[in-house]
Amino acid sequence: MLERPGTRKRQRMWSRLLVVVSLGALVAVALWLYPQAERLVMGERAEVLSVRQCSTRPSKGPPLYTCPATWRFSDGSTGEGDVDAGAERTRKGSVVFAGDDWGYHSREELTWDVALKGFVILLILGELTVLLAMSRSWGRRAYKLPRVS
Repeated sequence: MLERPGTRKRQRMWSRLLVVVSLGALVAVALWLYPQAERLVMGERAEVLSVRQCSTRPSKGPPLYTCPATWRFSDGSTGEGDVDAGAERTRKGSVVFAGDDWGYHSREELTWDVALKGFVILLILGELTVLLAMSRSWGRRAYKLPRVS
């Protein structure tokens, strides 16, 4: 079957454009994921020493709390910052997963955030694989004239 002139060039152009956009999205999501992944690796359990007034963040479900607090690590050093407390307020004496200036209600909460963003990265990589395979197959097809008998 004959193709219109320029069809392959347009296909390749769109394919390349989608690959570039996907690579950009991959880099953006990786940069978005990095701080939380670093926290997941560097954080440790700490006991809350004091909590100031918690504020709520808007959400579709129950209110999500952010509580300014200070905490002590097992080695005796202290940290201070906002604890993303989730649906429950942070209380004095509770255990949080924290770093020097940040905290989460639990390590599991942070793990789910990192896993979700990692899944997005895997989806983008899958899309890139499909796009690259499609662009290679478009490049291999040779232009053939129909047989005349």
